[in-house]
Amino acid sequence: KKENLSEMEQQLKKAEAAQRRKVQIEKAARESEAEAIRKILGQDSSRKKREDKIKKRLDELAQEKAAHEERASTSYIRTIMGPNGTTVSFPIDKVPSLFDPKPSGLKCYKAVQEQHQ
Repeated sequence: KKENLSEMEQQLKKAEAAQRRKVQIEKAARESEAEAIRKILGQDSSRKKREDKIKKRLDELAQEKAAHEERASTSYIRTIMGPNGTTVSFPIDKVPSLFDPKPSGLKCYKAVQEQHQ
């Protein structure tokens, strides 16, 4: 009787394992079908949403960086010291009067000369 019960128990366990495998396969098939339907309908999966969110944030950061560089280039004097020498850059609308083509008339020189006399 023990051997028969053991065989019956073994068969029962095998049947239960087969049933669990069948349920898992059906569940995976349903999930795969649902994912295919979402793709066909154009609905984003959670992974796609995450990727889009990251891409959007990277675009925003790039735009912020470009805007910052734009402000910096028009608002500040830029000095670059490198192995080939020093470069000073000015925005076009902020060029110092030193580079103004109009002669200054040497007013400072005249003022200093008047003080010495």
